[in-house]
This record gives sequence, C-alpha cells and structure tokens, in this order.
Amino acid sequence: MDGLWISGLKQKFHKSLHNPIIITNIVILNKINMKLYKALKLRKKLVGEVAKLKSLIQAKNSFTAGSVDPEKFDVNKIYVELQAKIDELVGLKFVINEANREIQSKIYTLSELKALLAFWNGVNVTEGEQMVGYSEAKTIKYVAQIDEVKRNEMVADFQKRIDALQEDIDTYNYTTDIPWGNIGEDLV
Repeated sequence: MDGLWISGLKQKFHKSLHNPIIITNIVILNKINMKLYKALKLRKKLVGEVAKLKSLIQAKNSFTAGSVDPEKFDVNKIYVELQAKIDELVGLKFVINEANREIQSKIYTLSELKALLAFWNGVNVTEGEQMVGYSEAKTIKYVAQIDEVKRNEMVADFQKRIDALQEDIDTYNYTTDIPWGNIGEDLV
C-alpha cells in the first residue's frame, strides 16, 4: 500500500476484490482520536463480521426453487455490506500498523518468545530408566541434555520477559491515540 501525506489528507491506494484500485481518503483533521486498544478490539469485531458475511453469502447464495422467504437474504445486498466492511477493516489495519511502528520490535519479540515458551514446554525431558512395552517389557535408560529443572528455569525466564513486554505493549495500546471515524463506545 502506497501512501502520500498532503496537508492533513492521507491518500491510500490499494487493490481490492471488488475494484481494481480504490483511492481512500482519510482526512485526519476531521477524525476523532481513538485509543489503540479500542482499535484492536474493533479490528477483531470487524474480522468476525467479515467472516460472518462471507459465510452468509456462501450459505444463502443458492437455494431451492420455491423456498420460503429466499428474499430475506439478498446476497447482492450482503455483498455490498461485505465490501464496505472489508474497506473499513483495511483502513483500520493501516492506521493500526502506522501506530504500531514505534513498538513493532517489541511485538515481534513477544511473538517469538511466546513461540519459544510453547516449544520448550513441549520438549521431552524424560530421564532415567523407563519400562516400555506390555507383554515383553524392557527397560530403556533416557538421558536428557537439558533436564526438567533447567527447562523449567528457561520457561520461567521466557514468561518473565513475555510479561514485561506485554505490560509495555498494553501501556502503549492504552495511551496511544489514533485517528479514526466517529466510533461510539458501544462498538468496541
């Protein structure tokens, strides 16, 4: 997505499924500010609404002749609503992405630490002699290069770092304003 700032006006050029190129103008001066955490909630809500509309179109597009009240679901009207929700979601994602530039490295680090935490929690730390098999049970001796105590220390360290980063990100999300439309409290 390319963007140009022109005296308070942001023009975004992007391709969409329903139009080859859409030019969306976001007039920053006429927008209210919304806290980033509310924008993240709104994004989640919009993603759900888009999924619901797509599902509705898939389910209601084709129906048997003589069905009772097929006009209750005007797929063309639903598709127009879907397009509008997608445009709103794209604009919101763009604004969120711009706001997150300042903490992007923290977001990426948090993601990788969470992945490492899950990875190490799944690492086998079995040690000592174990009986395997039922009818012809044999004893196998396992040796762990990183034992359970060391693994648990590593996991605890990852969790401390995750908690600290998450606290920083949460503080940023709750204190950062982003420009957005007149969004009511009931939406987020």
